[in-house]
This record gives sequence, structure tokens and C-alpha cells, in this order.
Amino acid sequence: MVAGFQMRLIASMAGLLLCACGSFLSVPASSDDAPVGVWTLPADPSANRARAKARLELGQAYFEQGQMQIAMQEIALAQAADPQWIAVFNLKALVLERMGQFQLARSSFEDGLRMAQRHPSLGTELADLQHNWGLWLCTHGETDKGMVQFNRAMSQPGYALREKTQLALNRCLQMARG
Repeated sequence: MVAGFQMRLIASMAGLLLCACGSFLSVPASSDDAPVGVWTLPADPSANRARAKARLELGQAYFEQGQMQIAMQEIALAQAADPQWIAVFNLKALVLERMGQFQLARSSFEDGLRMAQRHPSLGTELADLQHNWGLWLCTHGETDKGMVQFNRAMSQPGYALREKTQLALNRCLQMARG
């Protein structure tokens, strides 16, 4: 008898919940009555960069762990949040290179450099891209173009990794000489 009562109570509660959910879904939500955790994203560029940065950092971590597919997913989310950030193009190119997709890696480096021309980036961000692009060119037999990129990277103001780039430049020259 108690079990039958409990079953009827559960059934009627479920019916009420379904009705409540149905009526909630049929009413257009405004930003004032939106459920917690559901909101429209602000158009604030700094918020977009913060989201992109978080995703890019995850992508970098997955890249470092050798999980390229997941890294690419995070990079895609970073690029969706901030499509003009050249750091995204840089990491994307590195991941594509590691995946053996050389032409796509080249395109990502080139897209990043084009983006930097349209939306100038300061110092280290552009220098990192130029360093990695120079290294890529060097390992793919384009030593002269690689040297240009290394030199451009080292000329960026505030670039703290000049010594690393100089070592890469020297290594590139050694590889070219055989």
C-alpha cells in the first residue's frame, strides 16, 4: 500500500517537472531571467583574449604531452575566441608540423605573419612566431628564408630569447653546410 502511494507520488512529481520544464522552454529567456551559468558572452575584446589564452594554454599542454588531436581542438576554440591572435597561428603550425601536415603548418605560419602585418603585435609574440617559422623553414631546406626570420625575431623589442634564436640560427647554418 505504501509502495503504491510512493509510486503515484513519484509519477505525479515527474509530471509536474515535465510540465514545468515544458513551460520554461516555451518562454523566451531574457538576460534578466536566464538560468545560472547561461548567458550571452560579452563583446569585450579583453574577455575574448582571456578565453583564447586559457584555451591556448590547454592546447600547449596537450601539445607537450603529445596529444595532438586534443591540442587542435583547444586551438580551434582559442581561434574562435580571438581569430586575430598570432600566438594561436604559431601553436597551430607547431601542432600541424608534429602531425606531419607540413603544408597546413606552412600556411598557419604564413597566416600568422599576415595577421601580424594587419594587426601589429609587439615584441615577443611576433618574435616567437618568427623564430618558429625560421626553424621550420630551415628544417625544410629553406635556409636563406629561415635566416631572415631568425634575424627578424632577434630584432623584436623585448624579445628575451635572443640567445636561443641565435643558437637556432647557428644550427641552421651548420645543417645547410652539411
